[in-house]
Amino acid sequence: MIFVLHGLIAFCLIASAISTLRIAKWWVKGWDVSRVHLTWVMFILLILTIIFLPLNNLSTLFYLIGLTLAIIHHAIILFPYTIFHKTEIERADKSDFALKFMTVNVREKNKDYQNLIDLVNEVKPDLLLLTETNQAWLDKVLFLREQYDYTIFQPQENTYGMLFFSKYALKNSQIKFLVEDDVPSIHTNIEFKDKIIQFFGMHPRPPAPSNKSEHKDLELIKIAGITNENNLPTIVGGDLNDVGWSKITQTFKMISGLKDPRVGRGFYNTYNALIPIFRVPIDHFFLSKEFKLLKIARLKKIGSDHFPVLIEVDLSNYIEDEKIHNL
Repeated sequence: MIFVLHGLIAFCLIASAISTLRIAKWWVKGWDVSRVHLTWVMFILLILTIIFLPLNNLSTLFYLIGLTLAIIHHAIILFPYTIFHKTEIERADKSDFALKFMTVNVREKNKDYQNLIDLVNEVKPDLLLLTETNQAWLDKVLFLREQYDYTIFQPQENTYGMLFFSKYALKNSQIKFLVEDDVPSIHTNIEFKDKIIQFFGMHPRPPAPSNKSEHKDLELIKIAGITNENNLPTIVGGDLNDVGWSKITQTFKMISGLKDPRVGRGFYNTYNALIPIFRVPIDHFFLSKEFKLLKIARLKKIGSDHFPVLIEVDLSNYIEDEKIHNL
């Protein structure tokens, strides 16, 4: 028991040190993504150390100091995603200019098509982004065009296909392969209440031994740069395969000027829906300063390993300010 405790403490302290490295490698990114779980494990180890190890021992003192400092370090990084932190996006209670947007990684091999269809009919989003969609998924949801007049389809058999449905007109729509030839992103302008919103849908490859994490990072940075090419209200969404507190996501926010609706509101963990003990927030929406937030919610399971995410946003101030400006 004591031997195992020593081993776990050493392992967690090393993992904490690795998570601070600025290296685009899966074995670094994994500990950054798992920061919440690592913090809880170390908190438990801290209590076990006090109970089972002699407090007058030098190694015990090292463990206590190391675990405490590591927990504080992680807590500082995670604090913005608690309700005790100030929100980045102002809340709106009601709106005449509301836009409802749902995104979900459906999991390509998931065959519970009707679960998604039922959820769409229940939620009735104005905009719908589906990731990890192949031709089979497209065939099953194609009839949704009866509800959505405007669509962008890029089905693929490599788990990186994307389908986008909109009740509002789309302009200048493009499928781009910014970094990898088989990983698309959606670029489009949405006509909303006589105004233009630009949207970027993403699903870069996750950090894994077989993938180059720097490709995901580069795609995020490229999207961030594109958002600054004009002053349009902007939404970036999809399965970003990264957490909001990661260094690359923070760099993405700094370059793009976009804000995270989770900050000050909670984690809203979306993956893994099939493993309750290990869940992290990797499906995102990022919004420009013109938006207020009416609602953010993690929705019920649809048979995928990801939960759907819903946001409802308000553009009243932007539209009304534009009207005044044009008088």
